[in-house]
Amino acid sequence: MTYLFLDTEWADPIGSELVSLALITEDGIHRFYAERDPLPEVATDFVRSVVYPLLERGRWRMTDQAMTTGLRAFLGAIPEPMVVADYPNDLALLQYVIAGFDLSDDQAAACGPVPKPVMTRMLKEGATGMLVEDYFAGHPRAAARRHHALVDAEALRMAWLVVTGRVTAPPWALTVHRMGLKPQKP
Repeated sequence: MTYLFLDTEWADPIGSELVSLALITEDGIHRFYAERDPLPEVATDFVRSVVYPLLERGRWRMTDQAMTTGLRAFLGAIPEPMVVADYPNDLALLQYVIAGFDLSDDQAAACGPVPKPVMTRMLKEGATGMLVEDYFAGHPRAAARRHHALVDAEALRMAWLVVTGRVTAPPWALTVHRMGLKPQKP
């Protein structure tokens, strides 16, 4: 099984308008990052002032069809993918992209085979959520880019690695050091 850490950003209050999506494998080597092109026209003030300025655009800009094609190919190349997220809407938006957004059946079919990743959800509560906060506190450059999907996926990955005992608790993992937490099983 290959663990993948997911984060998404969305433009609207109900979380239906995807802005960007990032996945990172447990080892940090394989990454998928995409930004929707065009961006949703209607966005909250927070998204316009915080999320949109963090976007990289350039080669990361993708039409809905290109994003679906790229994501399907990425997931199809990962052996037994298990996607981990800290918010259920991230998983819903991932499924939406895999399904082909609102593309016609012909357009969605042209995006390649639909992968079947195993989904799970990690709660923000507890040690993992606290370790995400510790990660940002210990990494000011990442904290300055918080709400960039790739940065947030990396923070979740690192918190999970610490909580599951896959890495020794680094100095920034204050929650582990203060509370003497024992690693959890994935």
